[in-house]
Amino acid sequence: MLNRLIKWSLANRAIVLGISLIILVLGLRSGLTLPVEVLPDLTKPTVIILTEAPGLAPEEVETRVTQPLESALMGVAGLTRLRSNSDVSLSLVYAEFDWDTDIYWARVLVQERLQSARDQLPEGVEPFMTPVASLMGEILLVGVRSTIPEGEPGYLAPRDVRTLADWTIKRRLQGVPGIAEILNMGGGVQQIEVQPDPYLLQAHDVTLAELETAVTEAATTTTGGFLDAGPTEIMVRNLAMTTDLADIAGTVIKQAGGRSIIIADVAQVVWSIEPMRGDATVSRAPEKTPTYGVIMSITKSPGFDTRELTEQIKTALTELQPAFPAGVETVLLFQQKDFIDHAIGNLSEAIRDGAIMVTVVLFLFLLNFRTTFITLTAMPMSFAITLLTFQWLDITVNSMTLGGLAVAIGMVVDDAIVDVENVYRRLRENASSQQPQPVLTVIARASAEVRNSILYATVLIVLVFLPLLGLSGVEGRLFSPIAIATIISMVASFAVSLTLIPVLCSFLLKPKAGQDHAEGRFVQLLKNVLRRTILRLSLDHPGPVLALVLVGMVAAFSLYPKMGKDFLPAFREETVLVAATSAPGTSLDEMNRISDVIESQILAVPEVHQVGRRLGRAERGDHVVPVSTAEFDVDFREAEDGSGRSRQEILSDLNQRMKSIPGIFAVIGGPLADRIGHMLSGVAAPVAIKIFGPDLDTLRRLGIEVQSVAKTIPGLENAKLDQQATIPQLRIEADRDRAAAYGITPGALNEQVGALTGGKQVAALREGQRSVNLVVRLPIDWRDTPDKIALLPVETENGRRIPLSLVADVREAKGPNVIFRENSQRRFTIAIKPTERDVGALVTRLQDEVRSKVSLPEGYFITYEGEFQAQQVATRRIILFSAVILVVMIFLLYGYFQSLTLALQVMLSIPLSLVGGLVFTWLKIDNISIATLVGFIAVMGVAARNGIMMISHYLHLMNHEGEEFTRSMIERGTLERMVPVLMTALGTGIALIPLVLAADQPGKEILHPVAVVIVGGLVSSTLLEFLLRPLVFFHFGRKAAAQAIARKAAAAQ
Repeated sequence: MLNRLIKWSLANRAIVLGISLIILVLGLRSGLTLPVEVLPDLTKPTVIILTEAPGLAPEEVETRVTQPLESALMGVAGLTRLRSNSDVSLSLVYAEFDWDTDIYWARVLVQERLQSARDQLPEGVEPFMTPVASLMGEILLVGVRSTIPEGEPGYLAPRDVRTLADWTIKRRLQGVPGIAEILNMGGGVQQIEVQPDPYLLQAHDVTLAELETAVTEAATTTTGGFLDAGPTEIMVRNLAMTTDLADIAGTVIKQAGGRSIIIADVAQVVWSIEPMRGDATVSRAPEKTPTYGVIMSITKSPGFDTRELTEQIKTALTELQPAFPAGVETVLLFQQKDFIDHAIGNLSEAIRDGAIMVTVVLFLFLLNFRTTFITLTAMPMSFAITLLTFQWLDITVNSMTLGGLAVAIGMVVDDAIVDVENVYRRLRENASSQQPQPVLTVIARASAEVRNSILYATVLIVLVFLPLLGLSGVEGRLFSPIAIATIISMVASFAVSLTLIPVLCSFLLKPKAGQDHAEGRFVQLLKNVLRRTILRLSLDHPGPVLALVLVGMVAAFSLYPKMGKDFLPAFREETVLVAATSAPGTSLDEMNRISDVIESQILAVPEVHQVGRRLGRAERGDHVVPVSTAEFDVDFREAEDGSGRSRQEILSDLNQRMKSIPGIFAVIGGPLADRIGHMLSGVAAPVAIKIFGPDLDTLRRLGIEVQSVAKTIPGLENAKLDQQATIPQLRIEADRDRAAAYGITPGALNEQVGALTGGKQVAALREGQRSVNLVVRLPIDWRDTPDKIALLPVETENGRRIPLSLVADVREAKGPNVIFRENSQRRFTIAIKPTERDVGALVTRLQDEVRSKVSLPEGYFITYEGEFQAQQVATRRIILFSAVILVVMIFLLYGYFQSLTLALQVMLSIPLSLVGGLVFTWLKIDNISIATLVGFIAVMGVAARNGIMMISHYLHLMNHEGEEFTRSMIERGTLERMVPVLMTALGTGIALIPLVLAADQPGKEILHPVAVVIVGGLVSSTLLEFLLRPLVFFHFGRKAAAQAIARKAAAAQ
């Protein structure tokens, strides 16, 4: 079949060239139009249910909102984990599904279950699902602020900046296709408050219900139907909508004593803001103090190109700028596009540099522009086919798919190298012969000679990458694109080597007849060196050579247990995330003052360009953190003074400044690493220790004990307690006997006090296109201390007003600020960002020490989760799948050679390649991650490929060239295969040198360990290929070779 394909290609050369040209053009077009991302979509299918329950404390939110929702969702098909946060007035439930679940189908299942849960929720409480977004969905943080100092003309207060962000900027950006959600934070949402004076209410004999009714009717709009005026129809509109404070204040409540009592008689009507659970600042160097404003978090929908979407948003912001009030500016605090541009740019440079290096290597060996050109055509053709396949399979261009192409860049020319080298050698022999044959016949026969070795070598490489497709979870999503890109490229390269390469050879390779076509001096020099050194040593001293190799292998494999073990290499993100936490119960105002100090310290670092602070949580946002936690997104620039400090020095400086601030716990990390940690364990950290049990105080006590143990272990000092803690509460508990005596029910009492202290929305007003809530709430000076609330007059059924303290116990107490649950159980977490590598060993030590030092009460248990767990699972999977693949490879090679001995001789290349990979990894990284294992997989295939080519050529010489099984045949076969073996090894290895040298560049951090292993493995496998292969075949392959030829094995044809 393959012979027919080669002959057909040579018989239809114009068609082959035409199809190849079309593929190149279409591949280029696909490369320019495919969506570009920083990483593959790592989002586990998760449905987030957000429910606002105004006025409810975390305990009530848990029992009245979260638990009914959890009960309804338990048992949904495909559900793997159910997490929840019960915060002040807010419930968040995370329903996580299997990786292969369609997110939209999961939302349908969740929506069905929510229908049954709605009847169990408090009145007016409505759960809804947040928009579908990806893990890397937050593509932009846009800061909005007024640059005019407070007190100067034109100054715009943060609340007015928030109005601009909500109703002008947000509305414009929501019209950009691909934006899933925009969350604004900071400034405060404006509302109109009617603030009653309880004494004036009593003096005018106005009840709270009467006031609420008047306020509700102060501004309304209704329809009056239509009037028929002859041939014309006229719509009737009853208009009383207004946001004018004087108009609202002038609304009548009732008439008494012949005069009208209006709202202004008993209350003040003022502009105010909704209760804030968070705030934001936007600051830029060289400013020394923060500027309060608004931060807009923009999340994209899956499937849209981040870079293109970012440009559309920036264009929209530029168009809006002239319409802003004087002094208002938008600041791009974080752009995922920057990281993508740098990552893709770095990888593109690596691919370009690798291609140049491969070209140089090929020319050095071939010393012929035409053969070099023909061989290199395999590269663009293979990549064009790969890009077209990406488009067909809806795969994005990202650092992993580009990494697969970078890994494959040397391998895709391997098939062409073998084919071109053999064709050119046969053409030169034909040109020098007395009776030269037709060129097409020689090319067809020469391509046919190597077709089987190329086929089996390609199949082996495809096989060794298959274990990556068997990975699940985030590691599967991360590394399967490398496997897909490499497999497609290799299959495409094989097809090109049997079609386009012979056609190009027929047009471009025409050695002149009668001339002596000798090899180049460089190749002759290499062959002489090989013959006089490695081959002589190998064949003359087999015993010492085998002993030396065995000792080297044992020494190399002994390095594996000594190296650290990690899930992924550290990401080199350009933006730093500083998370600072103060004591639980810290107020928003106090945390703002503390954060001002922190931000001033950050701005004092010379390399800091701008800082965005997000304190607490956004209104209606699903990123729930208490007001005692602030996150600073820090963007860097080059220092103007030219100090040029390294990133490590800058982060160390930043860390020291954070430690100098008393009363806070600060951790410096990166947004991407936090997101991956959050997806793996539900906690934004690489290691999460979860304690489960019924009592919150006991959970926290156990958590403190575990934290104390963790801090004694070097590398785990940054153990951070959960945000869950006790905070001050003011509890108002009705005295039922006294309430009955005064004629007031506990429910009515709670409703009055709740409306006065927490506020009650009675209407939604419209100001043009803008919505403004109208709220009845006590002024701040009536509700700022427990004593004042205790004196608050409350109304009884008979109209009397009595102090609240007469019918209720008003006392200070403690309660949780938030309650976390997982799979229907309360949970407390210790989050750890290790400062040392080999996290698995650190966690194992921690587990042992916790078991011996922490006593768990009945009904409590601890789990350890995070990246280390994913690393262990992925390692086991890779080892298991690789073992299965190795067995399949042995059977495949047995079918090719018809000899188990020869099959095992080829497999000998695999441990030889691991030797160099382990040694080079130990020297360069001293750590084993999933990326390192991917490198081991890749180098196994390349090494086995060389073994196939070498042994196949030995058999070919014996079967077709009249050679006997002698030392001279071994030497001839080794020397004749030296050029393709060295070219393939050097081509693959040198193409990865740019990745080996660029460990700290964004986009290359995951591929750096892969490249290190492959380069190291290729050095050892190629060297030992020439040292050990002739020795082993000569001393242990005589019988097996005869058997292969007798059985007419494919390798001998």
